[in-house]
Amino acid sequence: MTICYIFDMLLINFFKKASRLLICKKENLLMLFLYPYRNCFLLLIALLVITQNFAQTNTHSETNKFTELSHLSLESLPKNDSLARDYAQQMFDLAYASSNNAMQGEALYLIAKSYRQKSAFKALEHFKIATPYLEVANHEWLSDLYFEKSNILTFFSEFPEALSLALKSLEYNKLNNLENKIQRDMSFIGYIHDRMYEYKESIKWNRKALELAMKLNDKIAQAMCYGRIGIAYDELAEKDNFNQKLFDSALYYNLKAAKLSEDAGDLGFARTTYSNIGNSYSKLKKYDKAEEYTLKSLAVPGFEDRKGVTLVNLGKIYLETGRYDAAKKILDSAMKNTIKYGTRKYQFEAYYRLHELDVKKGNYKSALQNYIEYKSIEDSLLNETKTKQIVEVSERYKTAEKEREILVQRAELAEQNVIIQQRNYQLFGLLGLAAILGLVGYLLYNQQKLKNKQLQKESELKEALVKIETQNKLQEQRLRISRDLHDNIGAQLTFIISSLDNLKYGYNITNQGLEDKLSGISSFTRDTIYELRDTIWAMNKNEITFEDLQSRISNFIEKADITSKDIKFEFAIDENVNTKTTFTSINGMNIYRIIQEAVNNAIKYAEASVISVKIHYKNDVIEIEINDDGKGFDIANVELGNGINNMKKRAEEIKAKLIIDSSENKGTQIKLTV
Repeated sequence: MTICYIFDMLLINFFKKASRLLICKKENLLMLFLYPYRNCFLLLIALLVITQNFAQTNTHSETNKFTELSHLSLESLPKNDSLARDYAQQMFDLAYASSNNAMQGEALYLIAKSYRQKSAFKALEHFKIATPYLEVANHEWLSDLYFEKSNILTFFSEFPEALSLALKSLEYNKLNNLENKIQRDMSFIGYIHDRMYEYKESIKWNRKALELAMKLNDKIAQAMCYGRIGIAYDELAEKDNFNQKLFDSALYYNLKAAKLSEDAGDLGFARTTYSNIGNSYSKLKKYDKAEEYTLKSLAVPGFEDRKGVTLVNLGKIYLETGRYDAAKKILDSAMKNTIKYGTRKYQFEAYYRLHELDVKKGNYKSALQNYIEYKSIEDSLLNETKTKQIVEVSERYKTAEKEREILVQRAELAEQNVIIQQRNYQLFGLLGLAAILGLVGYLLYNQQKLKNKQLQKESELKEALVKIETQNKLQEQRLRISRDLHDNIGAQLTFIISSLDNLKYGYNITNQGLEDKLSGISSFTRDTIYELRDTIWAMNKNEITFEDLQSRISNFIEKADITSKDIKFEFAIDENVNTKTTFTSINGMNIYRIIQEAVNNAIKYAEASVISVKIHYKNDVIEIEINDDGKGFDIANVELGNGINNMKKRAEEIKAKLIIDSSENKGTQIKLTV
């Protein structure tokens, strides 16, 4: 009754005001008309209130359920990853239904964690999906996510990306002053450097991590740092002609790590440390001690994905002590383990030991194949691009550190400025004096301004002279390098060709395969000399004119015409192409290499009767077309080789457009737009 009465009063008051606004005195008629609908209005308001309360209650209930599922998933992770994943999937369903990004990120993170032990690939996939969700929310799990991804990528030997993520985790934890995680990240960054053969850098990072671990009284973390310092010293000792002093340091740190990890009950790291100690004794040729610790490592249950390197070490011990059959059996087992778990870092070591075993047993064909596999993996793990990326990531981290320090300094300066500003209010009485000083200062400023202009002109003149001198020195250096390439590398390649020819004609070689192989090497060396001459030609020029490029292309096509008798070559340039157009030496060389690669591909694979190179000038751009009437190929279903990929990279470097158009039995057209 009370609610109805209040509603009636509000309704009467509303219509009185409305009637006045409309200059109407018929409010009683309006009330008589709308009064019967009073209960409908009341019911509508009640429904709105109930719906809102229900929605709030439902949202609160879903949040509580999500939190409960999160606790259950985390509790289940160490015991039952399938159950943990089931809870996490229920979390994701709730989060998806409510369109909550932070909650979706949490659920995806826990799904990834549930895959961590059995499928690193699936774990990494879900960590990547979770990243943008947690980054937007700046979630407290963000540093752990970066660390987990870094750990998996290190396991797969993807070191540059792993280092970048580890540094991001470190930066996040420094900003939030999380010392235990800062210690973890610094030690792991050292470990990544160790995997990249940067052993001194690894020792530096782990010493800093060890200091923090001792401050935190974390025995397991201390053991980890000691072990990583020990293995770095072991590698440095081997590089320094098996330096006994460095080996002593390696054994000292590793034995200390083993003792600490045993006391702390960390079987996983104890197993790793036993293996490292065994490896050090093996290098010192103390094979009894080496075998003792290596077998002790393998005896620790579990950790199968980490045992590849230990099996390789045991195989080496058997190899060095003349137990070839046992060595073969263990190394085969190591190879299966590294292939199964994708540990390419240890796979290439297994190939090398198998190569050594084959050499000792006289199986030279198998030895060569194993050595080729070893070199292939080694080159892919440590190529120039990855090394460059490592340097770039480290530089980005150092820059971020400096920027953070600058922000702290700015904050301190801001506080000081506030204090200074407060004091400045006391100086208003000196404004008159300040005006006089300002006038004097203005006169001095004008005088100093004139001096500064003169000094600036002198400085610009000096800079111009220094720039000219630097350019001259660079030119001299380029000329010296090109002379060295011509006189040394060129002479050595010529000697190789001469030696191969003498070998073929000086000995009666009856093995046709060997003769073909020698001929192939000789031909390859000659091609290398031509490539070297092209490089020297480019190095000797600051810029390349189109006329130079035309001459070079023409010579190349003439040589191709001589060596490929069944193919007709055509080379044409439009009259409107400006032959005085210039390119940088790098751009000019890249254009030449693209044309050269396209023609060589057509000669080798197209089975063409006509190959043409045509150069046009249209709409302020140069178009170069390389056409053949060969068998062509289906671009969508053919894996592109190194040649085409190199052409694409060169085109990207000079910001040119490369189009490859081909189909089966209709030839191939390659168009380069510069």
